[in-house]
Amino acid sequence: MNPYPMPPPTNQTMYQPVQPVYPPQQGAYPSQPSYATQAPVTYSAQPAIFPPALFGGMQFAYVQDPMTELASCPSLLIRQEPEFLEKLTGCEQPNVYHVFGNSPLGFRYLFKCIEKSNCCARRFCSSNQRPLDLDIIHCNSYDQLGMNYTTPFATMQKPFMCTFYCFCRPEINVVLNSTGKPIGKVSHIYTICDPTFEVYNATSGLKYIVTANCCQCALCCPGLLGKASRGIFDILDVSSNQVVGQITKEPASLSEMVTDADSYVVNFPPTADANDKLLLTGLALLIDYQFFETDAHDKNKKRNRTGGSKKGISISFGKKKRRK
Repeated sequence: MNPYPMPPPTNQTMYQPVQPVYPPQQGAYPSQPSYATQAPVTYSAQPAIFPPALFGGMQFAYVQDPMTELASCPSLLIRQEPEFLEKLTGCEQPNVYHVFGNSPLGFRYLFKCIEKSNCCARRFCSSNQRPLDLDIIHCNSYDQLGMNYTTPFATMQKPFMCTFYCFCRPEINVVLNSTGKPIGKVSHIYTICDPTFEVYNATSGLKYIVTANCCQCALCCPGLLGKASRGIFDILDVSSNQVVGQITKEPASLSEMVTDADSYVVNFPPTADANDKLLLTGLALLIDYQFFETDAHDKNKKRNRTGGSKKGISISFGKKKRRK
């Protein structure tokens, strides 16, 4: 009795590859992800990873055109690079900020802001007065995150301001290097209680007003309590006087707790274009210089006032001798 129900294969069909045939199932195996039509074409193929010592190894993707990506980005994440040398020596170091676009598909690295300032200005001027330039640099590879970066495509200029009440208020001007023309400026106006900022476009027209409650712990409480608190700045539209966005100073992480580094989240107004969003990014950095970058300068002033421990001891002994 033949145990095989079918005859054995012949030599002609023994080595022919068999192609499986699957029944057509529409939508079961799509050729590309469903979100591919929504993703911008400027995204890189593979996500990059920060070193563990910098921002905890968070994942992100590079972009080819930061201004195009910024125009379609609903919010930003700004993370200041920790400066441990500044904490050890007490000497103010140039600040570096990394700006990420936050989208439903993840974080996209837009650009980095590098402070260009004088060493004497950082030592003897407070952070809200000293002159500086912030070079906005587009990085599309891991090598450019270090010193091998390209020329800046925009610059934020903060001139020297000897502020006295309503005179010489701090401001930042944003200039596109491709055209050499400013796209607007942000200014910190004088108020009695609540800090208020104004955002002007290229034609000096008032576009937004940003204000915050002065009783927040992040603004009125020094030390660790202020670092661990969240500060909220509301973005108000001038025409409707309604809150259309928000700038938030996030609570400090462990590395930020021991340094002067801070993180900010910027939720843009729905009608803001790329230039408006770049101005609001400069406003977030101006807020950092106005309220959260004074520790190293205070230490320098205290060191210059006491002159060191030996000088302080000699003065105290002199006072005791005069009392006798």
